[in-house]
Amino acid sequence: MADAEKQAVDVRKNMARLRELREAKEVADATLQASLPAPVTAKRNKKLRR
Repeated sequence: MADAEKQAVDVRKNMARLRELREAKEVADATLQASLPAPVTAKRNKKLRR
């Protein structure tokens, strides 16, 4: 039983660590995305008549 409890505690710690890393990455990505200029949309060319 002690092994199962220790393993469960270790799993929860690892999941918390991974969650923090993911959230930090999401914040960094959002900051980077906000600092980049908006993408320029391409102008549509008129189709030539045949």
